[in-house]
Amino acid sequence: MFPVTDPVATIVSAGHPGLVDTVLVAGRVVKRDGVLVDVDLPALRARLVESRDRITAAAGIPLDGTWRPQPESE
Repeated sequence: MFPVTDPVATIVSAGHPGLVDTVLVAGRVVKRDGVLVDVDLPALRARLVESRDRITAAAGIPLDGTWRPQPESE
């Protein structure tokens, strides 16, 4: 990581959530000792899956790995 010539690129390429110990948002602790605080991960995961399913269904995108984006027409 040394010498750091581009701090943003260094963080983006070498950083990951496990390196973050504590996060405060608007003065409220949301991550402490590397663990999210007051987050119901199973409930959040279920909401995200429901959202993904609703969006992909509306867009007609299958989730079985067969969808390929169409090239842009010129």
